[in-house]
Amino acid sequence: MNQSKLQDEKNRGEKARLLLEEPLIKESFELLKKEYKQAIFQTKYNEDDTRTALWQAYHITDKIENHFHTVVETGKLATVQLNQLKKNST
Repeated sequence: MNQSKLQDEKNRGEKARLLLEEPLIKESFELLKKEYKQAIFQTKYNEDDTRTALWQAYHITDKIENHFHTVVETGKLATVQLNQLKKNST
């Protein structure tokens, strides 16, 4: 992988980390997942479609949050690779 691509991944990872550490973003993920979970348990026995939609919303929210975590980890790996390239070039 070239240095430019690694630098891009490092930068994306840093942006994702900052977003995940942002209190409003953290609160949003936690609140949405909590509300979806509570709403699922408040559905009536015959509200299968509503329960399914809430389940999907909960898991989509989780997937989005996990995507940010993946970008952070990719950025960390890119940083290690960039440092290794620098070390090898000297």
